[in-house]
Amino acid sequence: MTNVKADRLPPMLRVDNLTHRVRLETDTLTILQGVSLEINRGESVAIVGRSGSGKTTLLGLLAGLDTPSDGTVELDGALISQLSEDERDCGPTSDGALISQLSEDERAKLRAVFQSFQLLPALSALENVMLPLELAGSESAEGRARELLERVGLGERLNHSPRQLSGGEQQRVAIARAFASDPSILFADEPTGNLDNRTGQSVSDLLMELNREQGTTLVMVTHDEHLAARCSRQFHIEAGVLTEPAAVEELTH
Repeated sequence: MTNVKADRLPPMLRVDNLTHRVRLETDTLTILQGVSLEINRGESVAIVGRSGSGKTTLLGLLAGLDTPSDGTVELDGALISQLSEDERDCGPTSDGALISQLSEDERAKLRAVFQSFQLLPALSALENVMLPLELAGSESAEGRARELLERVGLGERLNHSPRQLSGGEQQRVAIARAFASDPSILFADEPTGNLDNRTGQSVSDLLMELNREQGTTLVMVTHDEHLAARCSRQFHIEAGVLTEPAAVEELTH
């Protein structure tokens, strides 16, 4: 057995033999089959594949939103794949990715950005970004939220409600909220989906910049080939089977 250096940190995300099945009336449908992968800290990873290939199901399992039929998911050494549905907390203030049975430190590691944004309609852009900070007991929630919204180009839209914002602006609010508490890992489901090319490029730039600046591990499902190519690694999924064809650097040489 190869010795591992004592100072080497474990992967941020470790998945072993992950399988997910859904029972139908007369049959059982296998959506994911034997998925195994490791994602290191600070990496940016794209999961690509056709509609119905299982990529969104995989992202949900990685984010702790569902329980796999078999296999395990470890987040920074914490096993998150064996919690029951009642043990999960998927309310809107948690961005759909906080798990009630994890410690506060472990909860802070997870954030998700969904294509539907999941902004609270009764709150302004500023209040939406402040909310997770206030729930965490931050004494500088407003200042941090203002800073992030200015960072994403919405400094003049702080008091606008989601319905007063365009789709691209709502997505930028969702990204600002996700990064507000400096998560260790961010899961993104089609972060540029339903956006025009210009807005999609802006959101892509923002994700990659914040990923580099904060060292956040980024795991995303995307149909956007240009965004996928900017990630340090790509995985392809087809009929529930995951493969990593080659490192991005190899594909571009």
